[in-house]
Amino acid sequence: MSAPRLYEDWTGNIVNGADIRSLDPGAVRAARAAFCERFPDRAEESAQWDDATFLSRAGVFKRGKVTVAALILLGKPGERMIPPSVCIRWRLLDPDGATVDSRTFEGPAILSSTHAVSMIRNWSCRVGPEGSESVVSAYRTATLLEAVRNAVVHQDFGLGGTVEIVERENESVTVISMGSFPDRSPESFVTGPPQGAPRRNAFLYNAMAGLGVIPAAGSGIRSMYLSQAHRRFPMPDFDILGERVAVRFHGMRGGSYARVLDLREDLDLKTVMDLDRVAKNRYVPDRRLKALVRRGLVDMIGDLPCIASGAGQEVASAYTSGTDQDAVMDLIRTKGYVTRADVAEVLASRDSKELTEEQLRVKATNLLQTMRKAGLVQKSDGSTRSARYVLSDGPHD
Repeated sequence: MSAPRLYEDWTGNIVNGADIRSLDPGAVRAARAAFCERFPDRAEESAQWDDATFLSRAGVFKRGKVTVAALILLGKPGERMIPPSVCIRWRLLDPDGATVDSRTFEGPAILSSTHAVSMIRNWSCRVGPEGSESVVSAYRTATLLEAVRNAVVHQDFGLGGTVEIVERENESVTVISMGSFPDRSPESFVTGPPQGAPRRNAFLYNAMAGLGVIPAAGSGIRSMYLSQAHRRFPMPDFDILGERVAVRFHGMRGGSYARVLDLREDLDLKTVMDLDRVAKNRYVPDRRLKALVRRGLVDMIGDLPCIASGAGQEVASAYTSGTDQDAVMDLIRTKGYVTRADVAEVLASRDSKELTEEQLRVKATNLLQTMRKAGLVQKSDGSTRSARYVLSDGPHD
């Protein structure tokens, strides 16, 4: 006797009365484009197939007939052959949590997911060490789209099919779906071995992988972490509560965590994940915490770990006595010179007001100008951002 099935895969059912005319032509074109982009070696061959053949070979149709998965991904909104709850809903919240805008996207998920993500407000941020910064967007559109489609494919349709996107203005984006999470931590998908296809909605999963709209290797969570680390943003936060899974992407960066990622290019993903945990006051195993301390990335204040202000750079975190001016003078005597970035780092180690990176830069610039006028330092070489300042003998205007 075979083992009982843990989940009835509704998405693989054939829909009586549905045919190729039940599908949105624009969605089918988008599916073909995604297929050719993911499988370029099959692009020429697939161009010769009619739509029904294409969808059958991609695994969206079953025995040449329309499935529930086909209607979820490609179905016309007005066909009403699947529950209206199968949709994507976007909401925009103000800083106090009040809803200021919302929209529901029905119809083919291959298009509605793109339309929903396009509603999310984005802006540019500077990352990297001063003098060699690069500009990135607060959110990587491809990562958000992957998260939304990941929510669609893992949704427990028996609990409702709506995927929620909650955007908190200028702060974060959270993607929410219904259904339990596998019995392992999200981080284990990043650091552990690759996982096979999920038990839930296996037909839909294979159909989306067959079209090339999600990665076939089950590496979605890992790619989310990699994307955030590459762009030097906080790691995604997973909130798993019973039959509800939410993943939040931070659109804000700052503080000691951002400074470490900007100034250190030798950090592997596991180290970045541990630093993210320290920054968010989450538990880090003792062995890994001690490794961060040995590398100069974390300081212990009693039993409390915090990211080191120097973070393993040349700028020491010891310049905390006396005035700001005294600390800069001490650093010049030790190092021979300072840059504006060095001064900002010293100020950050002394800062009790949690100034932003831009505020620290302005404060460093003003301090150096004051010290120049007082005849304490002079500019030796370099542009404004990368200039080196050394001890001087007299006042300089």
